[in-house]
Amino acid sequence: MRKILIALGSTGGHIFPAISLLEAIEEKSIESEIRLVTNYENKIEIPTLKNNNKVYAINSIGFIGKSLLLKAKSLAFLIFSIMQSTKIIKNYKPEIIVGTGGFVFLPVALAGFILKKKIYIIEGNSVPGLSNRIISKFCTKIFINFNESKNYFKQRKCINTGFPIRKKNIRELGNKKVDILILGGSQGSAFLNNKFMNVIVPLLNKIIASNSKEKKFRIIHQCGPNNKIKLEEFYKKTKERFPFFNFTVSEFIRNIDDHFQESKILISRAGASTISESIYFKIPAVFVPIEKSSGNHQYLNAKEICKENLSLMSSENESVETLLNKIYNLLYNENERNKILTALERKNSLSRQTAAQKIAWGILNDFE
Repeated sequence: MRKILIALGSTGGHIFPAISLLEAIEEKSIESEIRLVTNYENKIEIPTLKNNNKVYAINSIGFIGKSLLLKAKSLAFLIFSIMQSTKIIKNYKPEIIVGTGGFVFLPVALAGFILKKKIYIIEGNSVPGLSNRIISKFCTKIFINFNESKNYFKQRKCINTGFPIRKKNIRELGNKKVDILILGGSQGSAFLNNKFMNVIVPLLNKIIASNSKEKKFRIIHQCGPNNKIKLEEFYKKTKERFPFFNFTVSEFIRNIDDHFQESKILISRAGASTISESIYFKIPAVFVPIEKSSGNHQYLNAKEICKENLSLMSSENESVETLLNKIYNLLYNENERNKILTALERKNSLSRQTAAQKIAWGILNDFE
């Protein structure tokens, strides 16, 4: 029996890829037993797992972007969480430890290194975070999503597999009912919410001025916690001016695969999971990277896929008019839209395996 321990992290961008890998390993090897580690204060609900895999919890606090006091607290918790992780590893005795980065993975990996376990990194972003940079010094392999990541790791350890996404069923849809899907990540994005509120009225005016035959225009907006009431009130007033406008506002969308497939275009931040899912579902996107993301990784994520014509990018300081034109062209300019759709189709046709399957193969092959 091959025993594997996966560190989940504490955000959707860490948890869902880890769950995807878990499912791929279980499909590939029935001789595997997999357990998980998360943070006690994890706010993202872990999906129901088919094999009822055991989930451990440790006390861990992030370090980057914290005040001096919280950084000191983080270091104190790191020592304690390494001790907790050491106990888990000694009791469970895994041969393999895998993580997608973040402050939960670091103590687990350090404990694994002390106990001489094989450690594997999944790096979804172009620029790795502090935890993965530390862990890369003693890990076995690093599965990367962007070529840019090779500049921060030993290249001999890197394997470009793409980034695991939640397992989803693709349905062939005819006419798509949703014009724009707006996502700010599992925690939402106040900046993205406000930016789009400034865009929507000029966009609707432009649709009318262009003599478009559109009878309906619908958006679905994931706004994050504490933003729903404000957005709904704004959209209700907008609908009074534009009766053909319809909207749905949610703090968090659970059936995201349905919305990806029902939507014509996506507007989102440029996290690794969302980019990977947009490519998988072949949805043209405008990515608005977080300006102050760690190592500017969101900008570099978006820049790399824009080079391949897989999406468009809009900087935070870009004018409303420029963003408006990018959105309008993706919706109604056939040349612009088809250029991206063709690139997405080509990207998807290059591999018969998903990223999770490639990573599962890359890990398990070391033990065959």
